[in-house]
Amino acid sequence: MEKKNLLFKLAIGILVSLSVAGCSNNDEDEPITPASKPVPGIFVLNSGKYEGNNGSISFCNIDKNTAVTDTFSIINGRGLGDTPNDMILYGSKMYVAVYRSNVIDVIDLSGKSIKQIKSTSSDPLLPRHFTAYNGKVYVSLFDGNVARIDTTSLAIEATTTVGRNPEGLVVANNKLYVANSGGLDYNKEIGYDKTVSVVDLSTFKEIKKINVVTNPVNLVKDNQEDVYLVSMGDYKNIPNTFQRIDSKSDAVTTITETNATELVSTGNTLYMMYSQYDANWNQVISFISYDAINEKVLSNNFVTDGTTITKPYKIGADSSGKYIYITTSDYKNNGDVYVFDQSGKKVYQFSVGLNPISAAFVNIN
Repeated sequence: MEKKNLLFKLAIGILVSLSVAGCSNNDEDEPITPASKPVPGIFVLNSGKYEGNNGSISFCNIDKNTAVTDTFSIINGRGLGDTPNDMILYGSKMYVAVYRSNVIDVIDLSGKSIKQIKSTSSDPLLPRHFTAYNGKVYVSLFDGNVARIDTTSLAIEATTTVGRNPEGLVVANNKLYVANSGGLDYNKEIGYDKTVSVVDLSTFKEIKKINVVTNPVNLVKDNQEDVYLVSMGDYKNIPNTFQRIDSKSDAVTTITETNATELVSTGNTLYMMYSQYDANWNQVISFISYDAINEKVLSNNFVTDGTTITKPYKIGADSSGKYIYITTSDYKNNGDVYVFDQSGKKVYQFSVGLNPISAAFVNIN
């Protein structure tokens, strides 16, 4: 873990290549960090080692063609915390769920922390995942609740109870869908959860639970307001499963044409990563694009330029859906980020911190 008083010159030593063409190190005394006015760039959240207290945020400056591995510590004079799990850009702020540190860090687009949201009770906050809708940010809390954050006061204004150990969440048809994993009970008699909670946004109360395949984790929606869900199973007898929820009827359909372990929606198209291991423990990866409107596979490899990605970890997209990113991790060394356009051609590649888990794109056309 880097010390809080990390010297600026040391930060310069970790500048890495951002573009496909590559770039040289910068030897100036000033670090390459976001300016007070947001510049085109990509913030990358790195979860670090579990209980290692070494979470970080990298920043990739598109204009200067450079990247800094831990810009958060440089700008704020402190570490981000222990095991950050998700980051969302909404309006002019970024919200970071720092799971093991029990805090939500709110950051402006220069990379500066402007507030830490902490628990107002003796119960830990345990924030996991975000979604945003109609001026509010919603965050799943691993104690079985979802919190609603007011984006003006930057405070939790309400919480509601859902299922066990909620993970991903998304708003569709004015309802909040929350994946209840039950992950902390994997070795108990009760086992994993296998429900998705439906929360009415006007009352902010759970109105029903939908039964799905065991251990639901990831949720996205398409332009038709259908919700797509990945359940991870029990990693033994119950396989990973790709499902769709009709948000009008809340009926669940298992999609058998393809599968996913990670996915992101760009509206009409889902980009998915399916990672499995063969009998020799070799990782077998598919990068799938899926037509969510016509319900069919577009490609079993949306990476069209021959780029090889070793140890892919997470997949995501910018808010416009113009860029798709894939991160890498071997859980021991710093990872990389690959950014592709919608044609599947690599636009950027750069190194970041340990276990890059999420990204936010700022002012990139």
